[in-house]
Amino acid sequence: MNSNGRRLAITGVSGLYLATAALGTWVAWRGEMAGRPFGWDLGMDPVPGFFIGLGTALSAPLILLIALATANLMLYMKGRPARFGLIAVSVLGAGFLVGMLAEPVTWAMLGKGRVDGLIAGVVIANIVLPMLLVLLPARIQSEKTAIPRKPART
Repeated sequence: MNSNGRRLAITGVSGLYLATAALGTWVAWRGEMAGRPFGWDLGMDPVPGFFIGLGTALSAPLILLIALATANLMLYMKGRPARFGLIAVSVLGAGFLVGMLAEPVTWAMLGKGRVDGLIAGVVIANIVLPMLLVLLPARIQSEKTAIPRKPART
C-alpha cells in the first residue's frame, strides 16, 4: 500500500473512531456515565464533561475530536502541515487509548464485571481504533525517513 492509500486508511479509521465516539457519547449521556479517569470522580456530569472537560466514560472530549478531524485534513496538504498531521493523529490516538484504558468501565468489561453489550462494543472499538491511529501514521513516517536502498547490480 502506498502512502496515499495509508492516508486514506488513516482517514477511514479516524472516521470510524469519530462515529464510535459519537455513539459512546450518546450511550454515556443516556446512562449518566461521567468520565472517571483512574477512578477519580471529577464531579462533572457527562454532558459538560464532553463539551468542556475530559470527556465521558466512553468518549474523548469534543475539542480532541475536532483536533482529530483537523489533523486528518492536514494529511492531504504538502510538506510540514502533512507531517504535523501525521504526528498529531498518532499523538491523539495515543491519548485516546490511554484515556479509554484509564476508565473504570474498561476494567469492569475486561474483568469479571458485567457490562452491557453496546458499552462493551464501544470500549473495544475505543481501544482498537486508537491503536491503529498510532500505528498507521508511524508506518508512513518510517517509509519517508527510510534510507533508500541502492539498486542491485546485475
